[in-house]
Amino acid sequence: MTTLVGLIGLSVAIFGTEPKAEPAKLTMHGHTNVVNAVKFAPDGSGLASASDDDTVQIVDPANGELLLTLKGHTDSVLDVTYSVDGTRMATASADHTAKIWEPGEGKVLLTLTGHTDSVNSVAFSFDGKWLATGSDDDTVKLWNVETGKNVTTLKGHTDSVNGVAFSSDGKLLASGSSDNLVRIWSVTTHHLVRTLKGHTDTVNAVAFSPDGTLIATASHDDTAKIWDTASGENDVTLSGHGGPVRGLAFSNDGTLLATVSDDGSVKIWDLSTDAEVATLDGHSDWLNDVTFAPDDATLATAGEDKLVKIWNVPKPKPSATPTEKQVGPAAKK
Repeated sequence: MTTLVGLIGLSVAIFGTEPKAEPAKLTMHGHTNVVNAVKFAPDGSGLASASDDDTVQIVDPANGELLLTLKGHTDSVLDVTYSVDGTRMATASADHTAKIWEPGEGKVLLTLTGHTDSVNSVAFSFDGKWLATGSDDDTVKLWNVETGKNVTTLKGHTDSVNGVAFSSDGKLLASGSSDNLVRIWSVTTHHLVRTLKGHTDTVNAVAFSPDGTLIATASHDDTAKIWDTASGENDVTLSGHGGPVRGLAFSNDGTLLATVSDDGSVKIWDLSTDAEVATLDGHSDWLNDVTFAPDDATLATAGEDKLVKIWNVPKPKPSATPTEKQVGPAAKK
């Protein structure tokens, strides 16, 4: 099998055999509608999933047992995330609000109002002080987690904001939009630092690598891109999905990137070579989100088929053949 990875200014062809992936380790059937997002608790004790059935379910990832159902939103729950210390959970909803929860008991601590359309995404800063939200009202809002106060509203996108993410040092906030752009903002000054241009369709998701040096983006143009945080250069374009790429996640050790698509598959990429490690198939419809477990041994996916699946993560194997690189104008966009 040949895996092709296109770069701006650099074309890489990697020849090798993609390992055959095992079926999903666990499948959860608890939701009654589309599952939009999944996130492991930082200690690995729970897996949260957000659904169009207006709920968040938390299951035991070891056996799939339902631990808790969070109810409070009055429309689809579009995103869910934990704070780094696991003491808080945040959710985004089509009811125009975000909520902050105590995940152990499922208690709503704060309801954040101010967006004028669906809230699509939520992200905690790594120190737990701030929550960012992205909305169909084309804005990003920054909130104080303790008080629920809207600290600032970041304006610049000209269409829905679908994904938000903080860098691990807490200095930067990335937002991806249906205007095909990624914007990088200063968390301290709230000013725009730079705009990443390269996708030719909606940007569905954004993520910083654990060390903050890279930004990954997922797009409706059927690709994922990896950007250098410092320069804003598009280092790598990952092509291989047969449909829009809706979600992605870095492994916690920063060596792998997982992407999910309308083609119903998960692809896992080795970031040391930009090679595709494996393709995981098992959902019967497109996928909306993916998340790695804290130990990186498993990952979970959220599907349009109302299912949550947990998979073992295949490990990269050394290629038996050398990597070929070709530099030239033909590789440039």
